Amino acid sequence: MIDWNKVKFRASSWGNLMTEPKSAEDKKAGRLGDTCKGELIKIYNLVKYGRRKDIVTAAMDKGKLVEIESIEMYGRLEGVEYFKNDYELENEWFTGHPDVYSGIDVYNADTVDDMKNSWELDSFTPWLEQKPDKSGLCQLNCYYDLTGAKSGALVRALMDCPDSVLLGEKYKLLYSMPDSATEESVEFKKAWAELQRNLTFPDIPEQERLIKIPVERDDELIEKMKSKVPIFRQWLSDFEKKHLSLYKTKEWVKSTM
Repeated sequence: MIDWNKVKFRASSWGNLMTEPKSAEDKKAGRLGDTCKGELIKIYNLVKYGRRKDIVTAAMDKGKLVEIESIEMYGRLEGVEYFKNDYELENEWFTGHPDVYSGIDVYNADTVDDMKNSWELDSFTPWLEQKPDKSGLCQLNCYYDLTGAKSGALVRALMDCPDSVLLGEKYKLLYSMPDSATEESVEFKKAWAELQRNLTFPDIPEQERLIKIPVERDDELIEKMKSKVPIFRQWLSDFEKKHLSLYKTKEWVKSTM
């Protein structure tokens, strides 16, 4: 059996882990909500079986390829030297991987940020109306506790789609068209020109291609998350016992005879 008392919880999980039950009765009784339990089951599957559902998309590929370029643009606009973080951090309660930091190093950071690159303009500009949600608040405050940083932000950038990703999108477009279409077809050339325009942004100034949403450090929230850790560890331990009790193994039967 797993020693669940050693399990630490990823910063990206805390938005779901801090979700309260829907009913007042469950809240009063201290029960966990369905969203929270769903996240704990994902953690159970990862820790016990090494299984995690990883989704890979063209947008994610783009984000990795333009990461350094977007950090450099962020630094130019802010007048601050920012660095890409290459390390997974952990303490007694949390694990996490801040994307960007400023300061001596990520372990002694002045600021830490969660930075993502938007796929297109329509997924970028809505962030102008966004405020930090529960997931963002929890994630950044985990990073603050892991690094000692006092401040940070959710940062969203709009960078040109790299040529390698554009090429993949080009052939997706071609395959989606009628069999008669070729790269030389008028209808394909028109559609391809429109797709390129929607995925590259040389006409948009840098200062209009970055959105920063500050997230305040909340020590009360950090302590509340820490107080939940023993509860979650116990739930995972009980869940494993429930799972293993379904069918007793031969070894277990022999040991009880």
